[in-house]
Amino acid sequence: MSPEGKPQSSPLGFSPIREGLPLSRRDLDNSDEPEEGNRACTSVQARAESGPENFSSGKSPFLKVLIDAEAASSAAAIQLVAFKDAVDNEFASSGRSTKDKSQITRQKVLLLEKLEEFRRLNKSVRQKLKQLQDAEAYRIDADRKMETLLKWIRNAESENENLKKDLDETEKRIGKLMDLRREEQENIKSLVHTTKSIETTRAHLQGQLRNKEAENNRLTVHLRSLERTVAEQRSEIDQLKTSFASLTKKAVKDKESLRKAAQAQKLRAERFEAAIEKCTAQLKEKDSQLAKARSERDSRRRRKEQVTDEKEKLAAQIDLMKSELAELTLRLQKERDELTAANERMAQSLDKLIADNEDLTITNAILKSSVAQLEEQLADCESALVEEKTISLEKKHEAEQCHFQVAELKAEIDSLQIKYANLLRETRTTQDVKETEVEKMETQSKQLRSSLEMKESVHEANLKLQEKVNSLQRKIDQVQQENLELVRKLAAQDEALSYSNRQLDQRSSECQALGRQLEGALSDVREQVSKVKSQTSSREEALQTKILQLQAEQSRRNNELKLLRESKQNAEKQFEVRLKNLQLSLDQSETHKRSIQNYVDFLKKSYMTIFDEGLQTSAFGSSYFLK
Repeated sequence: MSPEGKPQSSPLGFSPIREGLPLSRRDLDNSDEPEEGNRACTSVQARAESGPENFSSGKSPFLKVLIDAEAASSAAAIQLVAFKDAVDNEFASSGRSTKDKSQITRQKVLLLEKLEEFRRLNKSVRQKLKQLQDAEAYRIDADRKMETLLKWIRNAESENENLKKDLDETEKRIGKLMDLRREEQENIKSLVHTTKSIETTRAHLQGQLRNKEAENNRLTVHLRSLERTVAEQRSEIDQLKTSFASLTKKAVKDKESLRKAAQAQKLRAERFEAAIEKCTAQLKEKDSQLAKARSERDSRRRRKEQVTDEKEKLAAQIDLMKSELAELTLRLQKERDELTAANERMAQSLDKLIADNEDLTITNAILKSSVAQLEEQLADCESALVEEKTISLEKKHEAEQCHFQVAELKAEIDSLQIKYANLLRETRTTQDVKETEVEKMETQSKQLRSSLEMKESVHEANLKLQEKVNSLQRKIDQVQQENLELVRKLAAQDEALSYSNRQLDQRSSECQALGRQLEGALSDVREQVSKVKSQTSSREEALQTKILQLQAEQSRRNNELKLLRESKQNAEKQFEVRLKNLQLSLDQSETHKRSIQNYVDFLKKSYMTIFDEGLQTSAFGSSYFLK
């Protein structure tokens, strides 16, 4: 049968490790089912037609390679079936012809070509699969790195926002404190101004009081002079009583009225002196209150100086904390330098081990790279901890993937071993069949020894069978060699995995130690920062309480100043009222004095007229005055 007349069978199954393996008996048996092969081919074609929906434009050549591989596998299966049928026909028919020989050779050549093409396509398919796996792994790694970078950027942005918020809050607090300080300075200036105005008003009032006292002294002197004149007038009136009864009566009345007026003036003067004494007492009280206000102002100044001293102490403590932080950073740098020196020592010891042991050059190079990585990690250990953790996680993931691949390889090896056992069984069965056929041929040869042609054909058939057996034996040897190579590869991969696991454990332990050290240092720094913050917060609270106390004292002093101003205004009003009353009393005394002076002038004129009228009366009056 020709391969063109056979329908296409189902494609042979292949994996990325089955390069160069021969076809199994199971595949040859499966190739006898043309209907299932047609269905598989139609399914592959349907997948290829729906390829633009399921695959991207970059995977279309890979789909073409898969279709070509399946077509080549189906053609190889067809050739194997044809070769099997030709061999069966050869063994079935006792006679042979050149046509059958040419057909067998042609089918053999076609089978070898198809198998070679199938191997080539299988290799290309595995290369494409490997490229796709590498590209997918690179893409996944890039996505993970991008996610880690985005997370780091988000964390940095959130930290920057928190720092900006803290700076804004501190600036607001500083602005509030500056505003409070300005308000206190303004209040102090207003207090100084008010004290100056109070002192000026006090001096003005004292000057007015002195002027009033001088005027009062003048009035008292004038009243005394008036009393003297009145006494003189009394004596004159007493002398003129006898002659002038009516005038004496009037003089007595006037005298009594003058006495009453003088007594009233004395009472008014005494009352005025009492009011002046009260004013002086009030002024003394105000002076004492002003002295108290000055003492309170001095105490406020002292408190402000204490607050400024405390602020300076806080600034000094903050500077000390900054210096301590700088010392801590220097200590961390020293520890890093010590770690780098230790790493250099390790590198030197590794170099010595390399010089002593030439067989461990690969492991020493890996250790050097790990030491260099550790030095780089120590150079920026604070920023690379998270990256190291992510790298360790990725390596663990890769190790898990390697373990998974090893498990898959072991499963494939198990499947290959099963296939190898099947092949051994098939070869044994074929050998048994061939032995039975050889026995049959021997019986036939015994029966047909008479004919030389039958002997030659049997001999040739035996040679062909022997060649087939030898080819199958070679294939079995190749399969065994491939299995041994796979076992070696698996052993090497297991060793590499164990070595990588050891390195991962070492790096994870080193990373954990570094993480613990960094966490300890960070915890110390955080504790110190929390202490500084608590101290600053307590001092700020104390300052705020002091500011509130000062504000309360300021409000109390303002209220006291308001009360003093009101009392001052009331005292000024009372003083003005009393001054007005004194002015009125002085005006009344002036008018009364003028009336008395007018009355005295009238008396003088009347006396003059009386003296002009009679000499006797004048002589009597002159003698009386002379006496």
